[in-house]
Order: sequence, then C-alpha cells, then structure tokens
Amino acid sequence: MLACAGYWTQLLHSQEQARERALANVAARAAHLADTLALQAETLVQSADFVLSTVGGQWSERQPLPPLPYPPGAVLQLGVLDGKGQLQSLDGSVARVVIDGLPTPGNGLSIGAPARQPVAGAGAVSFVRPLPGQGQVLLTLSPAYLTGLLRRLQPSRGDLLLLVRPDGVAVARSDGLVEPLPFPVTPLFERAPRAGEVLSQAWPPEEGRRILGWQRAGSTPLLALAAVDESAALRGVQAEQKAVRRRAAVGSATLLAFTAAMVVLSRRWQRRRATTQRPASA
Repeated sequence: MLACAGYWTQLLHSQEQARERALANVAARAAHLADTLALQAETLVQSADFVLSTVGGQWSERQPLPPLPYPPGAVLQLGVLDGKGQLQSLDGSVARVVIDGLPTPGNGLSIGAPARQPVAGAGAVSFVRPLPGQGQVLLTLSPAYLTGLLRRLQPSRGDLLLLVRPDGVAVARSDGLVEPLPFPVTPLFERAPRAGEVLSQAWPPEEGRRILGWQRAGSTPLLALAAVDESAALRGVQAEQKAVRRRAAVGSATLLAFTAAMVVLSRRWQRRRATTQRPASA
C-alpha cells in the first residue's frame, strides 16, 4: 500500500507538470498569434491612413486616386464627409452616410466601432482623418474583408482573434460577431505579456476558458488579442493522462489483490503449521 501511494503521488505530480507544460505551450502559441496579428493590424491602419491622406491631399484638385490597397468589395465608402452627414466622392457624387459607428474626429486618424445596422453592413468599420475646412475624409471597410484578415492566420476551431480599441470595442473579430468584450482591456494596453505568462479568462462562461495572448499593434490605437481555447488545447493531454490513470488503477488493484491473496495464504500456512506443531510438543 505504501508503494502504491508513492507511485500515485509521483504519477499525479508528473501529470500536473505535463498539464502545466501544455498550458505554457498554448500560451506561447497565443502570444505568437497575437504578435503576427499585431503586424497585420499595423499594416491595416497604415494602409487606411495612407488612403485617407491621399484622398485629402488630392481633394481640391480632384486628381484620380492611385490603385487602392484593397481587394474588390473591401471598400464600402470613400470620400469627404461634411458636417451634415453628406459623403462626397472624388467623382462628385453625393450620398448620405447610412453606416453607424463613425468615430469622433480627432487630430489624426480615428477608428470607429463596428456598424450594427444590417442593411448597411453590420460589422463594417470606418476610419476618418480631418480635412481642414472641408470636414473629414472617410473610409469604410467591409466586415468580410476585416474578418478575412484575421482568418488568414488560420486559428484553430474554438480560437478567437480580435483587434480591440482601448475602450474595449472589438474593431474586428475572426468569428465575425459584433459583441463587446466581457473584461477590461486597458491593463493589457499598458504592458506587454511577460515571458511564460499564462492569462486565462472564462469567455464566454458557457464555452469554458481561453488563454489570452496580446500585443500592441505598433503605434496604432489597437491591441491584437488572441484567445486560444484551453479545453481544446488540453484535450489530447487529458485523454492520454486519463488512459494512464486507468491502466495505473488496474495495475494497482491487481497488485493489491495479489498482495492480499499472499497475506491470506501466508496466514493459512502459519495456522496449519501451528496446528501441526501442537501434538508434537505435547
């Protein structure tokens, strides 16, 4: 029994260490996804800023734009937005903006929240840059384009990639949803993840926990966030450990049964020996 107790103590300790190593590997994967996503986010914002600056610089002359760095269908709106909500394109056409979530104008580039109006493209995100005396230059990108950028990183099933503003608004999500985050992200903006750090979050609670990796997207106002499904990552390790414990339980039970049988046989042999020795001593 002492041997079995020692064996099980060592077994459970080694399995706990294996689980911790698996979690560390998952955390490293989440950090790698976040780093890669941060580079993509920085390129996305720089491209949007380049387009807005180009439109603003050529607005007065109405010069033709160079080819946009976007595939067909990615740009939903592009032009100059005045104070009345009218969007004027370079070709002179004027239309009223119907996409919500426009950002509050600032001194430089501002990023809006995902639109919630299905008729105008739920999840579409707008970028604006002020144009002195005219209003602001507006660029709206489609949700399919933004979601596709994140899905190119090929996250596993159950994983989630996001681009998040400091106020917790997810500008883009790999699952295409337009939902607020259930936890504050401001502390993540303030520091980079430490080496070997594992941050786990129940998100959403009914779907279990996710391990988070994050990284600032350069000098942009975005945070790249990778949420890796903890249960899916540990499923293989847990299945193997369960099989090992099952075999260990069978082995321990067999050993204890054999030991018990040997004890019973030893006592019977001792009783018989004592019985045979009594007449002789008499």
